[in-house]
Amino acid sequence: MQQTHNDVVIVTGACGGMGAAIARSFAEEGHALILSDLREEPLENLAKSLRDDAEISLIAGDIADTSLPGQIIAALGTRKIGALVHAAGVSPSMADGRRIVDINLFATRRLVEAVLPAMAPDGAAILIASNSGHLLARPMLDKAIRNLLAGRRSLISNLLMRSSRTAYPLSKRGVQLYAQSMAPRFGAVGARIVSLSPGIIDTPMGALENNAGPEMARMIDVTPAGRTGRPEEIAAVVSFLASSSASYITGTDILVDGGSVAGVHQAGGVRVLQNQRRER
Repeated sequence: MQQTHNDVVIVTGACGGMGAAIARSFAEEGHALILSDLREEPLENLAKSLRDDAEISLIAGDIADTSLPGQIIAALGTRKIGALVHAAGVSPSMADGRRIVDINLFATRRLVEAVLPAMAPDGAAILIASNSGHLLARPMLDKAIRNLLAGRRSLISNLLMRSSRTAYPLSKRGVQLYAQSMAPRFGAVGARIVSLSPGIIDTPMGALENNAGPEMARMIDVTPAGRTGRPEEIAAVVSFLASSSASYITGTDILVDGGSVAGVHQAGGVRVLQNQRRER
């Protein structure tokens, strides 16, 4: 990643499986880091596992807390942001539908709005979404999500938020659409913004969802790669997206799912996952 001496990499959700791999990748490259996650002790343990000479600031707190973006900006000081990697979020088994949307979508928007003025020229914001957002994508649903981002709830969005299983893809599709919408504003300061949508990754959160029902196993069955992804594979794509090699990539989603979405569509669409649930 091209950055000046004073530019910083921010990683939220830094203690999760993907977040830790991403933080480790940037630390090995010698970048100054601001790491954020829910609890202080795991953050301290992560920091101890990184390079001894790494310059690291730690911010413990709930990403849904409206004061957290301000704490991150305060830790930044006068430095500029070379990369924001926003990996904080919750999965369907971790919260109810409205809480999922608040954390995964609205907290994302608050953070991005807060950091935009501090982005370095050639800096990049990389928002971790999910391949489930691609499975939800439909013109009518996208319109409802854009209205939700604008503060206008609809019958569709209200229905989807009733269940954590539908609120999650709603929230992640929202992240994808939000990244698209913010590209002009980032471009105005010489920066970029993208979303990155992983498939099923071998992390504690991934294991939690795999144990919650048969849908994950069925998705792996139809994934052309024939396996789950590794956190280090996501970190490698993040490193590329933050680099000057990706300088023409902005306002789009990068799907890194081993072909899962393609496999689901070829197998007949999302109903193959639902049918599997009924069969079991």
